[in-house]
Amino acid sequence: MTLAELAQSIQAELKAGSPAAGESNVTGVNSLGSAQSGEITFISDAARLSQAQESPAAAFIIPARLADSDKLAGRNLLLAKDAKLAFARAIQAFHARPYQARGISKDLAIGEGSQIGADCSIHPRVTIGRHSVIGDRVTLHPGVVIGDDCHVGDDTILFPNVAVYEATEIGARCRIHSGTVIGADGFSFTPDEQGRQFKLLQTGRVVIEDDVEIGANCCVDRAGFGETRIHRGAKFDNLIQIGHNVEIGEDTVVAALAGFSGGTKIGKRCIIAGQIGTNQHITVGDGVIITARTGVTKSVEAGKLIGGMMAAMDYQQWRKAHVLYTRLPEIFDRLKKLEKSVDVKSDR
Repeated sequence: MTLAELAQSIQAELKAGSPAAGESNVTGVNSLGSAQSGEITFISDAARLSQAQESPAAAFIIPARLADSDKLAGRNLLLAKDAKLAFARAIQAFHARPYQARGISKDLAIGEGSQIGADCSIHPRVTIGRHSVIGDRVTLHPGVVIGDDCHVGDDTILFPNVAVYEATEIGARCRIHSGTVIGADGFSFTPDEQGRQFKLLQTGRVVIEDDVEIGANCCVDRAGFGETRIHRGAKFDNLIQIGHNVEIGEDTVVAALAGFSGGTKIGKRCIIAGQIGTNQHITVGDGVIITARTGVTKSVEAGKLIGGMMAAMDYQQWRKAHVLYTRLPEIFDRLKKLEKSVDVKSDR
């Protein structure tokens, strides 16, 4: 497409470096360090402008605030209110493939009473249980297993070896990546009279609403009673554990290695960094940002920025600091006694 056509497609303003730039052909999109002649790329901030001077790229998608930089003089620029969003749209423009149904493999194993919608792509070695409903244009890759009484919405993609347990509901336009398990039992046991762990049967289900993406090797456990629910538009990285009766709000994003204990409620549009963990039955309000490796032990009000990790340091310094840390209760008691002693002397 031409540069002018691309600008319109990604909702950016073209600032041409030459009179005929808008009619020049754009051949693709690439990272700043790899972009070649004819390709467009993305500059996120002023720190990368020097790198742009050496780039042969045909044009740069940039935030409007960088438009007057001397380092971009004479270059073709695509000015966007949200440059990263415009770049994402450009990638879609060049790389998104229109859906083409591949039909249903002859070796599909499907149970009694199940239905498959129109124009689906069912790869070999897929198993569907009884009384399940698969929507239109759904793609099921090899090794997918769907249990009894499940529902998969239109245009959803399940990648290889996804396992969906019984009574699970998955909405439209979802993407669930390889190795993820939806609807396994929640982790719930109690000791019996002999101290042996007695299982609390998990009688609930999982509901995943529309436009949710779940990365590879994640686990979403079924509820003990009621539902584990992931609301519309939530996005998850790889290797994430979502416990029984957890609720994740709309458009919340979660990085890898996060873990949500049973009964946790996460609000809308939260940003949750990697390796966090939550206590059970707490609530995190809308718009909360949780930084990496934070242990969230109590409920959090909406809009808060929270964190709590110990950064890496010299090992010997860490050992000394840890010794002091373990003595903090003793040091605190001594400090209180010292303060009382000072107060008594000052009163005299």
